[in-house]
Amino acid sequence: MDVNGTASTSITENRKRKKSFMVRSQARNMAKHILLKCEEEKRLNKYTFTVNQALDRAAYYTGLSKRVLSNIKKEPVDAQGCLKSPSKKGRNYTRKNILNVDNFDRQVLHRCIEEFYLSKKTVPTCKKLLSALREKINFPWGVTSLRGLLKRMGYKWQKCQSRRRILIERTKVLHARSVYLSKILQFRESDRQIFFLDETWIDNNLTFKKCWRDDNINANITDKSSSNQLILVHAGSSSGFLNGAKLLFEAGPATGDYHGQMGVNFEKWAKEMLLPNLPTNSVVVMDNMPYHSLQDNKPSKSSTKQAKIDWLARNNVQADLSMRKDYLCDLVDLHKSPENTFKMDELLKRHGHDVLQLPPYMCDLNPIQLALAKVKRLVREQNVTSDFSLARLKEVTEQAIMQVTQADWRRYDDHVLVLEELYWQRDGVMEDVIDSFVIEVRDESSTSNSSSSDFSESDSA
Repeated sequence: MDVNGTASTSITENRKRKKSFMVRSQARNMAKHILLKCEEEKRLNKYTFTVNQALDRAAYYTGLSKRVLSNIKKEPVDAQGCLKSPSKKGRNYTRKNILNVDNFDRQVLHRCIEEFYLSKKTVPTCKKLLSALREKINFPWGVTSLRGLLKRMGYKWQKCQSRRRILIERTKVLHARSVYLSKILQFRESDRQIFFLDETWIDNNLTFKKCWRDDNINANITDKSSSNQLILVHAGSSSGFLNGAKLLFEAGPATGDYHGQMGVNFEKWAKEMLLPNLPTNSVVVMDNMPYHSLQDNKPSKSSTKQAKIDWLARNNVQADLSMRKDYLCDLVDLHKSPENTFKMDELLKRHGHDVLQLPPYMCDLNPIQLALAKVKRLVREQNVTSDFSLARLKEVTEQAIMQVTQADWRRYDDHVLVLEELYWQRDGVMEDVIDSFVIEVRDESSTSNSSSSDFSESDSA
């Protein structure tokens, strides 16, 4: 018994002796730095700093700055008198000035770029563009954020023959705008009824912000957090709001804006309120919000027979359960479209209507936004104390909708007609201007320096 006890004790002591203390690379480098400094003082036979210069001596031996050492001195220690290692997980990084630019500000940026090419006859750099943009709107961010915004808006930097970089819109964005403008022009010339739809929310705490200028509308309304909130979905044309298409309901408690609460509600609204009230052979214009562009999923090879039969029935193809699954798959492949199809588009087309999707970042081509801006302005004029109950807020909103007249809608539609013509003309001119810059721009040293430095600037500049 004693032998075993003695043996176990000796093994434990050996394990303790064999356990070495690990000095990591950063600590080893600092130890080496201190050792070299001590050997240097030994060789010179004198101290570099006196005993009273404690902070200077510590900085000299460790190689750390006096500021870092002062901060370390202030840090608390644990029960053993040791400092805790800093943890990245424990740090709270507060990001200031998060880039949040609405569609109206994006349009101002788009027009600033056009002014450089068409009016100033020069290629914009990010630095020059930032300066011009700040003269028109409040843009607190720097060059780096502006460059990221341009990328999200569909712009890119293209090298020309002189190796100078030129800011241009991507082909996909230009094509979407060109297709939209040409199609809506055809519909207008064919005297088709065009209905624009959109959604917004209204609450009892509204403040003015900005919108596209109109004679009777000074500003758009931006929403703040509120206990009572309504979501408004509507459609309208140059004749006014579409009768029977108004959906006004209480917003749920979910965080974020109203877009997150529109998925199922939008499809239900389109089936139950929009379609029954649309005149025959109408054109419906909507933006590219995700719930507007839900894809019509085609059945896959692993889908059930019934799913395939239902899809074939919606596409006017006869099929029944007696058919084999592989034959149904062949029928689906034979009748499916090579391009992606969308639920809302197919729903409206089945009822004899055409669908147009607004090009990206072209919210100013949607006249219903001006109509909804007037509704929110009228609500705000009534809501002086910002304490409306939900019932009162709904009542005031109903009254505001009725005050948007047919004359207002005609004015909004005329305003959009002017913009459509302006975009069509400017895009045509911009193509020629961009081509001339790509081919003929001169490689001046001063310009090249400004362009290259433009890419290295950050928000702190």
